[in-house]
Amino acid sequence: MKKSFFIFLMAIFTFFLMGKYLINNLEYIEPANELKGEWLELSSKSRALNSIAHGNDVFVAVGEGTVAYSPNGRDWEFTEYESMGIINDITFANGRFVAVGNDKIYSSINGLTWTETDIGKDNNLFSVAYGNGTFIAVGSVGVFSSMDGITWEHDRNNLYWTTFWSVCFGSDKFVAVGPYSVASSDDGQTWVSNDIPFKNGMGYLTSVAYSKGKFIALGGLDDNGSMIWSSNNGQNWNPVAKVHGLGFKGNIIDNQFFFVGNSGLLYSSDGNQWLLKSLPPDKNLHDIVKGNNKLIAVGLLSWDGNSPVPSAPIMLIDKNDF
Repeated sequence: MKKSFFIFLMAIFTFFLMGKYLINNLEYIEPANELKGEWLELSSKSRALNSIAHGNDVFVAVGEGTVAYSPNGRDWEFTEYESMGIINDITFANGRFVAVGNDKIYSSINGLTWTETDIGKDNNLFSVAYGNGTFIAVGSVGVFSSMDGITWEHDRNNLYWTTFWSVCFGSDKFVAVGPYSVASSDDGQTWVSNDIPFKNGMGYLTSVAYSKGKFIALGGLDDNGSMIWSSNNGQNWNPVAKVHGLGFKGNIIDNQFFFVGNSGLLYSSDGNQWLLKSLPPDKNLHDIVKGNNKLIAVGLLSWDGNSPVPSAPIMLIDKNDF
């Protein structure tokens, strides 16, 4: 009995050492070149844009109390809403835009007229996804769900005290990621939780996306940069590669992975081989989308404190760069 227990402990210890060795010996992805495209640096009246979506033949981007609207991706109309506060993410699904942020959720058919849902103080939402007829939003207090994007229910029994930074839908399930944790659900109601075993900054997951039978998550918290993680089922995760930079946010475009952050754009057609395109030092991308045969990313210019507010750059990305 003692011998069997000793062997069991040695197996766990060996697994831990092998995992740590694997992570420590993964190489960093170095930038191939600078991302090509045209920057639309807008007036100082605009603010940082956190997310962008395309639907009903229009682009809609959201940020700090700001909604940006464009029919073509080049000409933009900005509207500031004092009551909105910070909006962190937007998606288009089931015929409508749904945007989530601090204490509130917004929905719109056309990107111009918005319906507001108050979800209560300190309920900060960071990400929203749609699948199987259900919208799922995640944030600092677990999971919210909705059938129509207007009426929302807060799951107060399941993962209520869990913070999630990102959620996606793929392979008939939702997968949400957060600080050293992952949760998956077939219906958005019952969730199975798993921990990321490596409690360093690179296990602090901030974004997840799904394509071609594979979930890809990125995590990073400190100067060591970020780790790319891969999973076939949304529960068991393996490290793939490391990349300098933080704050990556993912999207699926033409069944391919695109993650943008403060160090550039990460691209992969299969989730195994990755390409990194760098950014100028004063640029930072927060989200990317495709619409009307255009790749458009939004983000933030570095702010020197002299202008009233940071300008919000919009980048028309050269599709031939991939």
